[in-house]
Amino acid sequence: MMYKQIRKLLQKSDTFIFQIKQLSSNTNEIVATGQTEILPACNSDSRLLKVAVIGMPNAGKSTFINYLMDRKVCPSSAKVHTTRGKARAIFTQDNTQIVFMDTPGIVSDKEHKKFNLEKTFIRDSKNVSRDADMIGIIHDVTNFWTRDRLDMKIIKLLEYHKSKPSFLIFNKIDALKSKRKLLDLARLLTENCLDGKPMPGTKSFNREGSDMKGWPYFQDIFMVSALTGDGLEDVRNYLISKAQPGEWLFPEQVWTDQSTETIITNTVKAKLLDFIPQEIPYNLKPCMEYFNVDETVSIAILVFRMSPWRISTSVLLPSPVGEMPMLVDPLSGGSLSIGITQQNI
Repeated sequence: MMYKQIRKLLQKSDTFIFQIKQLSSNTNEIVATGQTEILPACNSDSRLLKVAVIGMPNAGKSTFINYLMDRKVCPSSAKVHTTRGKARAIFTQDNTQIVFMDTPGIVSDKEHKKFNLEKTFIRDSKNVSRDADMIGIIHDVTNFWTRDRLDMKIIKLLEYHKSKPSFLIFNKIDALKSKRKLLDLARLLTENCLDGKPMPGTKSFNREGSDMKGWPYFQDIFMVSALTGDGLEDVRNYLISKAQPGEWLFPEQVWTDQSTETIITNTVKAKLLDFIPQEIPYNLKPCMEYFNVDETVSIAILVFRMSPWRISTSVLLPSPVGEMPMLVDPLSGGSLSIGITQQNI
């Protein structure tokens, strides 16, 4: 019943109007669009770390990165496959720069074909792991069906990059009733080892091949909630300590390699996943037709044309910018929280 109502609603008009806070500085836009007038800082004591963030769908990878960045760089929602391609988030503090590389959830070839997913779901985790200095595995401890072992695709990826340091993140611990379960999972998913050595007072499980449930070469384990931020300060400090001497890849003012338009469009897609049920939002394709920043560089007015069934219409904005309804959450603190309304134009 709800499916039919939403379908009728979308057929009346294919235009959504959004108003959100401006998300990036002019410096970030220059670099993100490929213009390289502004170069990275080249301090003699600068340090750099590239971190690949890998995990199964809906494990909380993007939310994890966003909290560490203290801003919403990567789109996130409660549904799977919100992230459709790799993206970099750049965290800079003092003389250290950490480049987080977000990736789509790892899927099998069968899932890739069944749901007609983009090729990025297969290749991005491999490419990002190859380019990274360190690999972080995000594991959802609330998923009853998958929490007791690492997926074999992740184990094979770690085996291929065995020489690179890796760490394990237990995410969503705030939703886990029994904290004792975390200790059991730590033993299972590390094969009772850290950095290839048995944990003190224990013995390695010595499982091999398909019998392996975990990875014995993780250097560290963290138990966090990417939603509430519990434990993430320790992760941030840990990564800063692991940075190695090297030139920064981006200027200090830049916090993503994505353009402002790309971030906004992906965030709209993510909001639609939460706003519209079932498979409908996956078929919607927002297309930005109007984008304007006012003189204070604080508000962006957007008009999106939605194409759920290949509808193609020209859209005009009939009212001045000042008369547009305020749809941004005033309590969002400049995050990518947005409201949605539909207007007949």
